Amino acid sequence: IRHRMLASTALAFLPAIVLAAFFARRVSGRLAAIIDYAGQLATGNFRARFESKGRDELAVLGAKLKETADKLQAMFEQLESEQAELEKLERIRKDFVINVSHELRTPLASIQGYTETLLDGALEEPAHNVRFLNIIRHNAERLGRLVADLMTLSRVELKTLSFQCGSYFANGLVVESVESLYPIAQKRRIAIATGLAPDNPEVFCDSEAVHQILGNLLDNAIKYTPEGGAITVGVRRLDSEFVEIWVRDTGIGIPKEDLARLFERFYRVDKARSRELGGTGLGLSIVKHLVRSQGGEVRVESEPGSGSTFSFTLPTSEPDLAGADSRQPELTVL
Repeated sequence: IRHRMLASTALAFLPAIVLAAFFARRVSGRLAAIIDYAGQLATGNFRARFESKGRDELAVLGAKLKETADKLQAMFEQLESEQAELEKLERIRKDFVINVSHELRTPLASIQGYTETLLDGALEEPAHNVRFLNIIRHNAERLGRLVADLMTLSRVELKTLSFQCGSYFANGLVVESVESLYPIAQKRRIAIATGLAPDNPEVFCDSEAVHQILGNLLDNAIKYTPEGGAITVGVRRLDSEFVEIWVRDTGIGIPKEDLARLFERFYRVDKARSRELGGTGLGLSIVKHLVRSQGGEVRVESEPGSGSTFSFTLPTSEPDLAGADSRQPELTVL
């Protein structure tokens, strides 16, 4: 009887042992997969994936690890993006410091040199003293323009420049800007014509900012248009939302390879001539930021020897500038 009871007990426990071994092997396999997945996460492989099946505790643990990996991957990508942006801004800052130092060095060296010459005795020489003083004044004015442009650009980019926006007739803004620069163009024997819109559309803008935009564009057009040339300033309605204002000249034109960088700070197509004409290299960058700050866009079309056309748009009603931050990543901090 004892032998039979022992044999029966052994036969009864044998399936249980087999089932226990099967389930233990299955659980240990899933646990090993989870441990391997956790090891990949520990090495920084957040893109690794783990298929979690079932609803038991191991499945919940796998799902939580997967959720953690997704969050870590998103944070890692965000940190990489921020790092790239910081590196870009650092390069911009270094380039800006180099450019400003270079722009300041030349007039300062000229002022210092001619001042020392005057103090060394040239002040008593009628043939030279007035000429030297005029050179000093010219370089001081150049420094003043550079500082003023830097302050304007900095205030616009940091949004500390307040705009007094309202509705204005586009034709009137153009006529006022042309009249203010007409004597300079007449002195260089350059004709200025206007192509006004027949319906005289209204634009929502800051009139002073628009005058500065047109002033910079017209000033450039006058500088780079030879004597006897012509400049045309026009207005046209694009649609119900925007009005376009353009400045076209018959000047020397701009090479195609320079158009993409034309609105960068301190970028000059002809560096020697630009400095000779008194340019700071910031005028077009200021134009771009002033236009965008008012909800418009600016563009240029040009070919060497065929003149250039600069145009910008202004909204007809108050624009939504919620996305303006994403369009102005480059800062000129003073």
